[in-house]
Amino acid sequence: MKPVTKIQLFDENGEKFFGEGPCRLLEQVEQTGSLRCAAASMEMAYSKALKLVKQAEEALGFPLTQRSVGGKDGGGSTLTPEGREFLHKYEAYRDACVQANRELYANYFPGKTMGCVIMASGLGKRFGGNKLMAEFGGQPMIARILAATDDSFDRRVVVTRHEAVAAYCRARNVEVVLHNLPNRNDTVRLGLEAVGEVDGCMFCPGDQPLLKKETIEALINGWKRESDCIWRPSFEDQPGAPILFPKWAFSELLTLPEGKGGGFLARKYPERVRLHPVRDPYELMDVDTRETLRELSDFLAP
Repeated sequence: MKPVTKIQLFDENGEKFFGEGPCRLLEQVEQTGSLRCAAASMEMAYSKALKLVKQAEEALGFPLTQRSVGGKDGGGSTLTPEGREFLHKYEAYRDACVQANRELYANYFPGKTMGCVIMASGLGKRFGGNKLMAEFGGQPMIARILAATDDSFDRRVVVTRHEAVAAYCRARNVEVVLHNLPNRNDTVRLGLEAVGEVDGCMFCPGDQPLLKKETIEALINGWKRESDCIWRPSFEDQPGAPILFPKWAFSELLTLPEGKGGGFLARKYPERVRLHPVRDPYELMDVDTRETLRELSDFLAP
């Protein structure tokens, strides 16, 4: 059992005009510079996207988008200043409601709590730059793991060395630990310390863009059944990430050997590891090179 918060806005006549669908559409307009491309990225008909925008504009009394000239195809769409301000207010209001609901739920239905650390500190040496902000499916790659982990944890934090990643996450009301420490064990320790008092904690790689929310939920449900076990996904019995650790493992996670991550601890206790099989090997692939990014992007494309 878990709480789900859905924020919808209605006009004076009781007609819904804004929610997560239009919000995602405007976010994609901001990313792609095109309403048509934004609709395509959501597998939505352009006519429906246009209708959603017009309905919201009529209810609000100001334009959300405007045509621009000289884009990739000779023109496109951008958010108006009023549209951008409204979108940011809606996102902040929605995120505040979600957090408040989680806190209320924990007060009224106390139970085991789950934290999430998104590992986003890689320097991308083989990639040749900050891969977490590289475009993937019309948005920065880090957006994929934010979406996959959204609304599934009592506490979530992104640990990164990149200012751009930190700014992107903070703009979406996601807690960030920005640091300049060199090793993977530092990222694990900082994340676990930031998450605080929880009964379990999942460590998710920021560069695994095809990881499914369903897989994350399956790992959490497995942990709820066997909460003393370490849970991780696998393909053909080969374990992968993310890894979910119970509380008894925290002391060792805080004192990992230099350069080691959660996989080191999981291998230390093979008898306590439980695997959740996935059907698609691409889901467990991380992006180390631009070639891998292209391969996964091609797989994602319809």
